[in-house]
Amino acid sequence: MNAMKKLFAFLSVASLFLVGTSAFAQSNISLIDRQQIADDLDNLVQAVNTGDTPKIISLVSQDNPILRSEIQDRIRGGIAYQLAYDPFEKNLQVLSDNKVKVTGKFAASGVGWYVNGLSTYFVFEKSSDQQWLITDTDFHRKLGLDYTFNFVKKILAIVGPISLVLLAFWLWMLIDCIKREFDDKALWIILLILLNFIAAIPYFFIVKRKNITRKPLEFKM
Repeated sequence: MNAMKKLFAFLSVASLFLVGTSAFAQSNISLIDRQQIADDLDNLVQAVNTGDTPKIISLVSQDNPILRSEIQDRIRGGIAYQLAYDPFEKNLQVLSDNKVKVTGKFAASGVGWYVNGLSTYFVFEKSSDQQWLITDTDFHRKLGLDYTFNFVKKILAIVGPISLVLLAFWLWMLIDCIKREFDDKALWIILLILLNFIAAIPYFFIVKRKNITRKPLEFKM
């Protein structure tokens, strides 16, 4: 019992320490810094929508030439882009005094592709001239027809087999219902046709598993 009390006390102190540490870390970023980061994100969105690649590159740190090159190769005109990161305080993670990470959801579209509600992130670092610049992000990798195609392909790779299993299960129950002779047969056939596998599941437990059949007529002498 004493061991449990000590463990509970330790967890309570640790929780308070973590909360205090988080609050302290958040206080390291001034309101001016937060506003500059938010302005950078707004400028990024505007630059993507106008196809202003030089403006986008100017928001990326020169210390990451690979990222600058990737964005320059990826971003072209004709992209409609929206970014949501409100509430800002909730989506802002302070990594250090001069480094933060902002997460959010975005919607984007172009010729032949469209994505919506996907997550993205931006890591900002404060430069020597007191400017917040992007040092890491994945926003550019999620724009374009190839990403949309790969994203849909991944979903189909998961949903496809499940759909085939459900279809096979529904056909199995429908065939069983057609062949089986029982009192509510017509009703179950209608339900199976209209509701598909939603009706197949209760049919399996209510009818097939219990092996319900029509009782033969009894003639009393």
